[in-house]
Amino acid sequence: MTPVLLLLLHGDDPAMELLYFWAAVLLALTPVLIFGGIAVWLGRKLWKERRSALD
Repeated sequence: MTPVLLLLLHGDDPAMELLYFWAAVLLALTPVLIFGGIAVWLGRKLWKERRSALD
C-alpha cells in the first residue's frame, strides 16, 4: 500500500528527473573544473619559471 501512495504523491516527472540529472552533472564537474584549472595555471607558471631559469 505504501509504494502505491508514494507513486501517487510523487509521480514520475521527467522534467524533474532531467533537472536532478543536470544538477548532479554540475555538482560533479564543478570541483573538477576548479581544481583542474588551478593545476593547469600552476603547471604553466612552473613551466615558464623553469624555462626562464634555463635561458
